[in-house]
Amino acid sequence: MGLLDWLSPSPVPSPETVARIGRAIDAIEPRIRLVGGYERRLAPAVERAGAYCAALAERIPGPVTISRGAFAADPLVHALFGSAEDIGTMFATSQCVRDHLAGLPETAGSHCCALLGMRRREKAGFGVAVTGDVLRQDEPQRTLYFADHTLAEPAADVAAARRRLAGAMFQGLLQSIAFHVDEVRREMAGLRQDSAIEGARVRALDGPEAHTRHLDDLRRRLRATADALSPASLLETLADSLAEPERHLSLEPLRYAVDRAGIIAAGPAAAGTVDSLEFAELCSRDQRRWIVVLASIDHAEAREALVRLDAARRYMLL
Repeated sequence: MGLLDWLSPSPVPSPETVARIGRAIDAIEPRIRLVGGYERRLAPAVERAGAYCAALAERIPGPVTISRGAFAADPLVHALFGSAEDIGTMFATSQCVRDHLAGLPETAGSHCCALLGMRRREKAGFGVAVTGDVLRQDEPQRTLYFADHTLAEPAADVAAARRRLAGAMFQGLLQSIAFHVDEVRREMAGLRQDSAIEGARVRALDGPEAHTRHLDDLRRRLRATADALSPASLLETLADSLAEPERHLSLEPLRYAVDRAGIIAAGPAAAGTVDSLEFAELCSRDQRRWIVVLASIDHAEAREALVRLDAARRYMLL
């Protein structure tokens, strides 16, 4: 960078970037605003993280029609759910679907899009395997299935859904960073308690050398932790973390060859006996993993599921 570049003023952040900077600081430590030039320091990192989250949202597969009919017709939907009834149950028990339908204007379309997330599971067992004309009993098998189906961020169309997902991912990125900052805060609280206890022991025992060394070590660690939690240090931590969002959030492709019973093909399979399915797994820094897909949901089918559930609840109360 030349002298004239150094002397020239930094570009003014966009209103969207300024708003994201505010959300980031509120999530980590409001005192960061006391550090001079914090917006200039954070702006490039926030823009990088925002662009990364938007690109990640675009890569989520879909939209995939999630319906009772699709369970029979679409191998992917068939693999994601145990039965067609499970789809209706998911609609009926989803608070975000209930809220979305309740707030729909009269001019709303017939479908909405939402993020469908679920946990990937594999179960080991034994079953029957057929190779050519040979049938073998008690063959080791793995079954692919999914649990904890969750719908989130419903929107009127695909573009709006991806925008909402990008915003939700950015917020999730901030929460991941905040979690690790809170870990340091908890460590500091523990060190303060240990230091107070050790100080009392030194005073009570008239300063034995071993206790004194331990107390000095605790105080050094306490000072280092306190420095890490200063507004200036937290500003650097936040900027560095947002500049490398892939360390906190990533989307990994997965591919499985499974039959209609969910059995994972262990080797080459006969044509037509298995389906090759592609998934995307959203991974966070704390090792949480969710299979994600953009789901297209029919309003009428979702309403019907809600009506059935409410009727069943009234029957149970009676």
